Amino acid sequence: MNSSSDREHLDHLAEDWAYLVEHSGPRVRGWAERHPVLAGCEGPLAVLERIAEQPDATLAALLAEDAAGCPLAGRVVLQTMLPKLRRMARRDPSAGIDDYLAQLWLVIRRYPLDRRPRRIAANLALDTLKAVRAERHQQLVPVAEPELERLLPPVLEAADELTARRLIRAARRLGLIDRATGALLATVYAEGCSGAAAAERHHANPGAVRQRCHVAVRRMRAHAAELAEIA
Repeated sequence: MNSSSDREHLDHLAEDWAYLVEHSGPRVRGWAERHPVLAGCEGPLAVLERIAEQPDATLAALLAEDAAGCPLAGRVVLQTMLPKLRRMARRDPSAGIDDYLAQLWLVIRRYPLDRRPRRIAANLALDTLKAVRAERHQQLVPVAEPELERLLPPVLEAADELTARRLIRAARRLGLIDRATGALLATVYAEGCSGAAAAERHHANPGAVRQRCHVAVRRMRAHAAELAEIA
C-alpha cells in the first residue's frame, strides 16, 4: 500500500536514523567490546556493513543486545530490514508500512534466537508478514471506553513524567502509529475529549475510534521502554 502517511513514516524514520548515526558511537563501541563480530564498529553505519558481511552472527549480537534492554540494537535491525519491509508494504493492498514496522518491532523483541540462529533476516521478514496477515484477519472486538481509558496508564507510567503528546510523537518516530492515529490519540489522551467528541472531530463512528485507539495503545504498551527512552 502506498500513501502519504507511508511517506511520512519513512521520512520520520530517516530523520531518526540520521540522529542515531550521529550520536550512537559510544553505545556501538560498547557492543563491539561484548561481541567479537562487531569488533572495529564505531557506529551504526559500520554495523550495517557488518550485517552485509556476516548476517546471522551480527544480527544475533544485535538481537541479544535488544533483549538485554538496548532498543538501539533493535532499531539497527529494523534499519537493515527496512528495504524488505517497504517492498512487502508496496505489494500489500490492505496494510501500510506502519503496520509492517509495528509488527517487526514485536517480532524483533520476541525472536527466539536460541531456537532459530540461522537465516535470521529471512525469519524476521516471514514472521512479520505472518503477523501482519494475522492482525488483518483478527476479529475486532469492540472495547468499552472505560476499559480503553485504563489501557494507556501503564505506558505513561513507564515513561514517568512524559506528556501524552511526547509519547505519541515517539510512537510515530518508531513507526508504531501513523499520523492519523497519532492525531486521534492526541484528541483522546492529550486533550481529554470523549470518544463521541473524538469521533465527530475525526469523522468516524465511536466504535471505530475505540477500536483504533485500542490497537494503537496495544502496540505502544509492547514498546513502553523504547517510547520512554526516545520521547
